[in-house]
Amino acid sequence: MKVKKKKQKDGIKRPNAAIYFIAYALVYPALKVYFRLKVDRSNLKMPKGPYIVLSNHYTMVDFLLVMLSLYPQRLNAVGAQKWFLYKPLHKLLPAVGCIPKNMFDPDVRSIIGMKTILNKGKGVLLFPEGRCSSSQAYVGMHKSTGKMIKKFGVPVISSYIEGAVVCIPHWRKGYRSGRVRVTYRNLFSEEDIKTLSIDEINAAIDARLSGDEGALPHKKPFQTFGNKQLAEGLHQVLYYCPKCRKEFTTKTEGNKIFCTACGNEAMMDREGKLTPSPGSTAEKEVSLWFRDQVRNEMITLSEDMDPIIEKVKVRTPSPVPGAGMVESGFGIMQLDPKGWHFNGEISGESVSLFFPIDAIPAMSYDHCDNYQIYFGGDYYMFVPEDPRKCIKYVILAECMYWKFASKIMMTPGKNSGYLSY
Repeated sequence: MKVKKKKQKDGIKRPNAAIYFIAYALVYPALKVYFRLKVDRSNLKMPKGPYIVLSNHYTMVDFLLVMLSLYPQRLNAVGAQKWFLYKPLHKLLPAVGCIPKNMFDPDVRSIIGMKTILNKGKGVLLFPEGRCSSSQAYVGMHKSTGKMIKKFGVPVISSYIEGAVVCIPHWRKGYRSGRVRVTYRNLFSEEDIKTLSIDEINAAIDARLSGDEGALPHKKPFQTFGNKQLAEGLHQVLYYCPKCRKEFTTKTEGNKIFCTACGNEAMMDREGKLTPSPGSTAEKEVSLWFRDQVRNEMITLSEDMDPIIEKVKVRTPSPVPGAGMVESGFGIMQLDPKGWHFNGEISGESVSLFFPIDAIPAMSYDHCDNYQIYFGGDYYMFVPEDPRKCIKYVILAECMYWKFASKIMMTPGKNSGYLSY
């Protein structure tokens, strides 16, 4: 008698069709109404076999905008490992086929997961920036993206999201009704990938996702429909006053961001633009103000600088599935041109950790709470004694990388400031 072999599970499932349909039937109409969502697929020809979708990334709902606006295509999205640790996402994300990734840390598991789906002839969604942009500008990506695209050799589609950064800014909670558009275009064919170099592939991705190439002209401005509390929370990102050059003196109130030290102020309009008050100094774009913060940090860094030292608490993944991150230790974090040094206690044991500058090209963080480091397959949240400084440490991490790393493996993004100090 012939014995049937048990089929091996590959660990990554195709998105559950029922959940996908329910999301499309219930969530997608709400997105279309609340954000006046427009989807432009006029220049898109869907590949018949496996493909990759690359998208810019400004908000926490970008994955919904892309996945649902391409329905009935079902995409397996690559997402940060962090989100797989919390209820109910620890069960929901695997059910919809999401692939976990340790951000800015080599993760063979995510590559295998993507390859598994592509081998099935299906589509994968990837946000190359690896984190939501705090600056409201394209923040660049790891150069290994081009190498990965070259290795997979499947067609690539670009998704360019406009307007979401105004309606759902990364620096505040809640949504604001407004206009959002998602534009799809074919980026690379299989033949393109064969003939283009890795550098050429990366350059083309940067140009498309930054909006420097590929965005279609629009008649109506991308703006919110409400006119209240537009700047609320912006001081959590823009901590540096461009007039008196003091740090953590900015505050927000309604549509206004101002400095408590010198009175410098600017008003934000419904398009997310800033207008300085008479006698004040402010860039018109949030991205340009943020760029000036980066430049200010860059000029303070040197090989012989004093280390930056602060007390921190530590959170690590809970051993209980779905319980998220739990407070597990405390100690001293020191940042210098060689890297991040932690000395303290984790889970009741004395620990000394070192994260070299070359290995930390960028960081994710939660405003006024923690900054996060993925390293060697491990994941840590560090909570500084002064939680306002989370954004500063994120900027310092990238500034240190660009100034002291032995080899830069990131693309600079748009209006980043890393190359102009």
